Amino acid sequence: MGSILGLMIFTGFLLLILGPIAWLVGGNPVRNLRGFDQATAINAVRQTLLTAFGGGAALVALGFTVRTFYLSRRGQVTDRFNKAIGQLASDKLEERLGGIFALEHIMAESPRDHVAVVGILCAFVRTRMLLPGSVRVATTREEPTDEKRPPFGTELPPDIDSAMIAIARRPHREEPNRPDLRRVNLVGLSLRIYDFAKPPRLTHMFLTGADLRKADLRGADLSRTIFTNADLRWAWLSGTNLTRSSLTRAQLRGANLAKANLTRTMLEDADLRDVDGLTPQQLSYSMIDKRTLLPPELANDPWVKARLADCAALPDNAGPWACPRPTPKPAGLDETTSSE
Repeated sequence: MGSILGLMIFTGFLLLILGPIAWLVGGNPVRNLRGFDQATAINAVRQTLLTAFGGGAALVALGFTVRTFYLSRRGQVTDRFNKAIGQLASDKLEERLGGIFALEHIMAESPRDHVAVVGILCAFVRTRMLLPGSVRVATTREEPTDEKRPPFGTELPPDIDSAMIAIARRPHREEPNRPDLRRVNLVGLSLRIYDFAKPPRLTHMFLTGADLRKADLRGADLSRTIFTNADLRWAWLSGTNLTRSSLTRAQLRGANLAKANLTRTMLEDADLRDVDGLTPQQLSYSMIDKRTLLPPELANDPWVKARLADCAALPDNAGPWACPRPTPKPAGLDETTSSE
């Protein structure tokens, strides 16, 4: 019944085109002709209309095809997404790993699912690796309760390690909210540049209060991430990009900061004693205060003292992320009087 009705509608539309519409389009120039000339002209008009009608029908069909393809693909992505979520809840390691990699593929292929996938991966890590106690931001630096260095070979469980790798490989897209990894146990995390095609990135994230002792983050992009109250003792941070990151009240004793970019990095009340590779020039770009603990050779360096004075001179209403311009090297300071 439907096919008959469709055929009737098509036939009626075709007769309308060949009849009144053709004469309407032809207008007076065709009506004023006679005999063979008029027939030739009206046929030319009809042919043009039929061609236009066929092209329009093809475009409509293409539009329906594209929409059908999009809806079908969207349905496939949704099915894959739901299956991956189910795999994350499995008690089998292999299935959890499969779910993590499936979510990473979805994130790479579907920009609209990017934020959801990152949020799920972070929630997966936090659910399994959350440190004891409530998630809070202390107003003063907390002294570590465990003074022991993690033993050689300390590493994350395979599924947590894979989730962190997926987060570090996520595409560069706008993220309206910071991915949340507050107070997670990431002791022994390894995201060094040598193991990635592009620098791994934990950018614009919450790592407040995270335990990152002995983490290997060499060459990673850590810009604009909040490490407030984080434990980064013995971490490899050489060559990292810490631009505009907050290391306020962070524990960094024994960390390696050689060639790390500390431009506008917040280091107020941070413990930087026993760090390796840190120079006055690096500190001249960062935000420090009188509570920042430094190795004696840096604390007594004239360039560092000049930087501390510049930071102290900022007005109280400058804002929480305010940082003075880089402090120039004091005149007359040479290699014999500076630890740079």
